[in-house]
Amino acid sequence: MEKPIGAVDLGGTKIISALFTPQGEPLNEPVSSPTGAQSSPETVVANICDNFRASLERCGRSSAEVCRLGVGVPTTLRYSEGLIDPSPNLPTLSDYPLGKALEERLGLTVALENDANCFILGEQAWGAAKGYANCCGVTLGTGLGLGLILGGKIHHGDFECAGEIWNCPYGEEEKNLEYLASGSALVREYETAAGVRLEGEEIYQRALAGDPAARAVFRGFGRALGHGLSYVVNLLDLGIIVIGGSAARAWELFERPLIETVQRHRIIRNRTRIVRGSLGPLAPLYGAAQLGG
Repeated sequence: MEKPIGAVDLGGTKIISALFTPQGEPLNEPVSSPTGAQSSPETVVANICDNFRASLERCGRSSAEVCRLGVGVPTTLRYSEGLIDPSPNLPTLSDYPLGKALEERLGLTVALENDANCFILGEQAWGAAKGYANCCGVTLGTGLGLGLILGGKIHHGDFECAGEIWNCPYGEEEKNLEYLASGSALVREYETAAGVRLEGEEIYQRALAGDPAARAVFRGFGRALGHGLSYVVNLLDLGIIVIGGSAARAWELFERPLIETVQRHRIIRNRTRIVRGSLGPLAPLYGAAQLGG
């Protein structure tokens, strides 16, 4: 009998884990628990291990019965050194050998990967990008992430930091792209337009109800994202770009300005598809299950 595969989606706020069959089918309802990102590295590692052991218990398994563990991490990694880059999402794990620490605690082979790469891995294996050897995944949450698969493999780049388009300049003031195309941007721009600070979900609901300021903010969001993705489209000529993350729930509110902006700037023969992901918030977990195979 083939051993199951463990998967963890490590976020700045919460940890999600599950076991998967080698064929990619989940064996349990995902377990969610707080990350405790402000805690010591040892505490964060303990929280991850406790979360994953809860998934093992739900499946009646032990770590010895698991093939390996894939972990998606919300920052860039120094893969060759096994270290995590500094990140506001995981402030205490800067330069920390997370994979090694988890291996020692769990007795499993552990593979770490950037969470945006996990997102597109999941969508390529089971979702909207299935069948595409060249594809890109964009995650829209508090910030903006981008993962690349080229020739059927994750593309890390020569310096192991490919895909960090969020830091590219946008607009006359040269704010970076993330400044105008992220969940944080939606909150800030709506406060500027309407004079009240609301969370992204409230802005989304107001937009659905016809609030002009909220709808305008989402249109600006789509144009900014389209501007950034037009560079990706023209540079890489990908088959498909998949949009995910919490802000993708509002896809219908920014899809048109996004697509129109890309169409206005792309090479005329380019036919890159830009679509919403089909796996929802669990896409990075599905992708983590693909790691290390």
